[in-house]
Parts: sequence; C-alpha cells; structure tokens
Amino acid sequence: IDKTTFKSEFFSFISNLNVKQEVENFWKKKKERIYHWYLSQKKESDIIISASPEFLVVPICKTLGISSILATKMDIHTGKIIGANCHGQEKVNRLIQKLPKVKAVNFYSDSLSDTPLAKIADHAFLIKKGKITSWPKM
Repeated sequence: IDKTTFKSEFFSFISNLNVKQEVENFWKKKKERIYHWYLSQKKESDIIISASPEFLVVPICKTLGISSILATKMDIHTGKIIGANCHGQEKVNRLIQKLPKVKAVNFYSDSLSDTPLAKIADHAFLIKKGKITSWPKM
C-alpha cells in the first residue's frame, strides 16, 4: 500500500488517546534530543517541513519560536491523513504553494527522501547521528 494509506492505518490508534496530553508528554521527554548545533543557529525565519503529523510538530515549533511549519495534516481523532502525506516531492510542492518566492539557503535533513528539497537549496546537509555532512552528489 502507499505511504499515505499506511500512515492513516498506523495512526488509527490515536482514537483511543488524549492526543494533546500524549504529545505534551512526548516533547517533555524528547525536547532534549534536539541537536544543540541547531538550537545555537536557529532563526525565527526557519521553516520546518516534516512528514510527521502536524499535531506532533506544531507544539515543539511553537516552543522554539518557529512559526513556518509544513507537515502532514491528520485528523487528531482518527489518524486519517487529510490530503497528501507531506513526503518527498510533496514537501517542495507545499513550500512553493505557501511561500512561492522563498529562497532555500541552508537545508538540513536526516533522510535522503528529502532530496527534492535538497535540490532547491543553495546548500544541503545530511545529518547522520547528529553530525552534519554534505548532501550526497545529486
């Protein structure tokens, strides 16, 4: 099955949870795992683009002072994806739709599935175990 269908089925378990409380608990435990190199250089103008559900990404971005967030829209009560999964080329599509004149200067990701975003950036970096490396040749 495609990723969108899989993800919707996988996240169906959230119908049994207090999602807002669980997300709050998650970030209490995981916030310290955000790389210090990022925190030391982050800017208010940063854009976070994630395949993760929007309800999971938005709270930590607000805590960090980041207001430009693109992520997978998902019904918080059922786990069903609304629209397309924010993955691969869809990330570029959403970025251009939201900010048509944006210029991607520095791009960071831990996944080669983000190559479409790396291609539109002036400088792209792959994160491996917290270490910044150059993006592989495209």
